[in-house]
Amino acid sequence: MELLYLKALEETRALGFEASDFDPASVIASFPPDWYGRVKAIEAEVGHDVKAIELFLRERLNSSGLSRLSPYVHIGLTSDDVNNLAYSRLLLYSLRNLIGRFSSLVLSLCDLAEAHRSDPLLARTHGVPAEPTTFGKEMAVYAWRLASRLLALSSARPYGKLGGAVGNHNALHFLRPDFDWVSFSRDFVNSLGLDYAPLTKQTAPNEGMSDLLHQLMLLNYVLQELARDLWLYNALGLVHFERKGVSSSTMPHKVNPVDLEDAEGQVDASNSLLSLLAYRLVQTRLQRDLSDSPVRRLLGQALAHSAVACGRVIKSIGYMRVDAAAMRAELEAHPEVLSEAVQVSLRAQGDERGYEEVREGLRELDSLARSVKGEIGKRLASISPSDYVGLAPGLADLGSAKAREMVKEAKEKTKRWPYPLWAPTDGSSEG
Repeated sequence: MELLYLKALEETRALGFEASDFDPASVIASFPPDWYGRVKAIEAEVGHDVKAIELFLRERLNSSGLSRLSPYVHIGLTSDDVNNLAYSRLLLYSLRNLIGRFSSLVLSLCDLAEAHRSDPLLARTHGVPAEPTTFGKEMAVYAWRLASRLLALSSARPYGKLGGAVGNHNALHFLRPDFDWVSFSRDFVNSLGLDYAPLTKQTAPNEGMSDLLHQLMLLNYVLQELARDLWLYNALGLVHFERKGVSSSTMPHKVNPVDLEDAEGQVDASNSLLSLLAYRLVQTRLQRDLSDSPVRRLLGQALAHSAVACGRVIKSIGYMRVDAAAMRAELEAHPEVLSEAVQVSLRAQGDERGYEEVREGLRELDSLARSVKGEIGKRLASISPSDYVGLAPGLADLGSAKAREMVKEAKEKTKRWPYPLWAPTDGSSEG
């Protein structure tokens, strides 16, 4: 970030030094293998991490024949001008990969939704039998929910700030009062793929980052709910997981859904950190204090827990087998799920007590169904629990199609995010 700023400053010629063929990427490529150790050694002497980077870069420019640029490294900046931009770029780069991973999960759910669009399933509300749905439609719900959060995540942006020690461009304005430093800063921040914040303290306003982290928390919570539901379907004997190694040290028959359980815990860890970050980073005392610094350094860990959680669910789905026959058999064993169809049919033919009659006479449900006349009565007489799935198959298709569209849009948005200088630009790191 220091080198990108130096290049942008050089190109303006605002401080009097001429533009040249100075290339930040080439300078980085020339770093010696032990460069990090050298930076840390300087930091041990001066006691300041960003100042250590500045002094190290001066050494590199002097040894690379670019000594004329050395005095201008970090000129007019404060530490957070560099840090806020660097962290935001790192965050976008990491989120590009995380969105790629979650996109793979969504597409797996779309495949399940399409493959099982018509496989009937006994839905449960409050944990007890409710009425029929299809397994495909339930997977489409998660595909759509996750994809919508991915799209929101790909649309969020952190703010970027470049304004000096208290946000007023004091030093640069003093050096060149007639130059438009606000426009320069805006163009530079926007070129990094960030939203420019024109009014700041020493630190960038982190509401934009907080919005982004909240979207990630929501994404995580949907993922956790999916993991729990798949766990419950397994407990009910409706999906099965192929044996992968040993599940129990003493019970040979066990095949435990440990990846789903791990994912649930990983989300708890991720969201605990993300919640702290989302709320703590928006506050600072007066123009600046450093209490946010140790918190900010948890960003990578928070994202890593989310990435692991997503990977665990992907792994589980990879060796999950859907038992459509068991789902149908369980559903057909609960004929009472047709009570809704009977009570609305009675009411549709003018019986205002249709609901009450069915509720009081569940054991005579067949008899009550036969009392319904006309076309509705004919349909009621021939329906089975497995037929009473409403629009579920079509909704499975719709949810899958919408999810695929949103994933595509989200990935297109992230492709427009600039890559850091050191990152591959061919998309090979995605996912």
